[in-house]
Amino acid sequence: MALASSSLRALGSARGADAAGWPCALPRSSAAAFASAAPHPGFASTGAVATRATARPAVSAPTAPPAISPAALAAAAADWSQQRFRVVPAAEQFRELRQKVCGEFLAGGLLYLEAGEAPPRNGSDVFHRHRSCSNFVYMTGCEQPGFAALVDAETGHFTLLVPRLPEEAAYWVGAVPSLEQLQAQYGADSVAYTDELKALLASRGGGRDVHALAGAGAERLKGVAPAGSRVTSDLLTACLDRCRAIKSDAEVACLLAANRASGAAHTDMWRACRPGLREYQLEAVFSLSSRCRGAPQAGYPPIVGSGPNAGVMHYEACDGLVAGHHLVLVDAGAEWRCYTADISRTFPASGRFEGASRDLYGAVLAAQYAALDVLAAPGEVTLQDADRASRAVLLEGLLGMGLVRREAASGSSWIEAALDLKLDRTFMPHGIGHHLGLDVHDVSDTGPVPKGPLRPGTVVTVEPGAYLIPPLLAKARADPKLAAFINLDACDALVRQGLGGVRIEDNVVLLDPASDPVVAAAVEGMADSDMGPVGGTAGTAGLYGRLYNLTMAAGVPKEMAAVEEVMLEDWRPAECMLGAPVV
Repeated sequence: MALASSSLRALGSARGADAAGWPCALPRSSAAAFASAAPHPGFASTGAVATRATARPAVSAPTAPPAISPAALAAAAADWSQQRFRVVPAAEQFRELRQKVCGEFLAGGLLYLEAGEAPPRNGSDVFHRHRSCSNFVYMTGCEQPGFAALVDAETGHFTLLVPRLPEEAAYWVGAVPSLEQLQAQYGADSVAYTDELKALLASRGGGRDVHALAGAGAERLKGVAPAGSRVTSDLLTACLDRCRAIKSDAEVACLLAANRASGAAHTDMWRACRPGLREYQLEAVFSLSSRCRGAPQAGYPPIVGSGPNAGVMHYEACDGLVAGHHLVLVDAGAEWRCYTADISRTFPASGRFEGASRDLYGAVLAAQYAALDVLAAPGEVTLQDADRASRAVLLEGLLGMGLVRREAASGSSWIEAALDLKLDRTFMPHGIGHHLGLDVHDVSDTGPVPKGPLRPGTVVTVEPGAYLIPPLLAKARADPKLAAFINLDACDALVRQGLGGVRIEDNVVLLDPASDPVVAAAVEGMADSDMGPVGGTAGTAGLYGRLYNLTMAAGVPKEMAAVEEVMLEDWRPAECMLGAPVV
C-alpha cells in the first residue's frame, strides 16, 4: 500500500511516511536502460509481452563455485522455507514475543496494555468488527474487545485482564468463556477481571513504575496506580517499536500465510473480472476468496481502481465501472493471525496487455526488479538505495515510451539531473516501500519507512508504480524546469484514454547469509547468470539472494504472460468457497 507524502500526513489525511532522501549513487544493477526499442536487460522479448531474463546484479564473483548447484538449491529452497518459516501455536508465538519485549525493556516495572473497544458504526448498539490494538496483539495474541494485559517486565509474568460481563451477554453475544479457558487459550500465567486492576497493582508491589501506551490506558492507570508508582507512556511505545521492526521466523510464517490467502484472492479477481462490473464487485471477490482461505478480515480497506481511478493513491470510492480498455489496479491484503499482506497487482480488464498499457506495465516491472536486485545483493543497503535504483529504471522506461525527454539535461547523466529535479515524483509520488507486519504501515524505531542499513528480519514492501495524475501533470506544466523533461502532450493523450497507472507490490524479508547455509548459497548464486531467482521467475520457492519474497513464494504471478494466462481461466465461486485454508 503506497505511502503518502509528509505534507498529507501533517494534514492527517493519509497513513504512513515518505521514502525520500537518497544518499548514494546509482547501484550498478540499475545502470542499464529500459526502452521500447531496446528492452531493459532484465527482460527478454517474447512476442507481445516481456518476461524476466537472467540478468543479475554486478556483484563480485565468488572465490569458489557455489556449494549447492542451481538445481539442488531450487529444490532445497522449497523444503527450507517449510522448515524455517513454520506456523507455531499462537500461545507459543506470542509468549516468545513477550519474552523479547521484557528482555529489551531495561527500565523494569510493570507493563500495561489494552485491546481497545470496537468502534461504533451507527446508533448505540451497532459496531464495526473489533480489531485489537496491534501492540496488545503483539504481547498477547488476543483479539477480544475490552481485554487488557499486565506483564511484569522483570519476571515475564503475564496476567490477562477480562471484562466482567453480565449474565445476559450469554444470549446476546454468545457463550462467555471461563477464566480457566481464557488462561489456556492465551497462555497467560494468571487471569483476573479488569475491575480488579487497582488491587492487582497494589499486590504486585507499590512504588513500582507502571508503563503503558499513550492514550486511555495511561489515563486509566493514573486513577488506580498505588501511591509512589510512576505512570509513563513513552518507554513502552519506544521498546515495542524496536521489537516489532525485526520479525521472528514465526511472524514471517504468519505473513507468508497472509500472502498465500491474499495472493489466491488476487488471482480470483483476475479470473472474475470482466468489463461492465463495478469495482466493489471485484472487492467482494477478494473478500470472499481470502476469507474462504482462512484470512478472516482485510488488513486495510482494499483499493480497487479501474482506468483513471488507478491513479488515485488511496482510492476509496470503489464504485467505478470497469471498461474493456481499462487497467485495474488492486492494492489489497488480508490478515492471518492479525499479520497482514500488502500486495498490489495491475491487470487488463480485457485479459490482454496492449499498447501503452503494456509498455507502462513493463516499465514498472523492470523498476521493481531493479529494487529487488539491490536489496538481494550482499553488503549494507538501505531502502533508499532500492528506491533510487527503481526510479532510475522507471525513468528509462518512461523515456522509451516517449513520456519524458532527455534533451533538457546538461552533462553526461540525464538520469541524475532528472532525479535531482524530482522528475520521477511526477509519475511516482510515493516511496518504494515500508515496514509490514501487524500493521500495513508497520512501526519501527524510525517510523514506517526504514532508515539506515536494513537488518535481517526486516519485512518491507517493494512497490514501484507509474501513474498519469492530472494534478501532478498540471503542476509540472507550471514548472519550466520540469516541463522541459516531460512530453506533456503524450501524457495528456494517455489521460484521455483512461490510463491511470500501474503498481506492482511484493512483500519481502531480509535474511542473514552468515547464519543460514541455504541463504548463503543463494547469495553466491547471484553472481551466476545462469541461476536466476531460486525456483525460476515463475517458481514458488521465493528465495532470491538474501531476500525471501513472500509474495513470490505464495505463487502470485506478475509477469505479463502469467497474468494473461490466469485471466483466461474461468472463475467459479463454488470452487473458491470450497478452497482449503492456507494453514
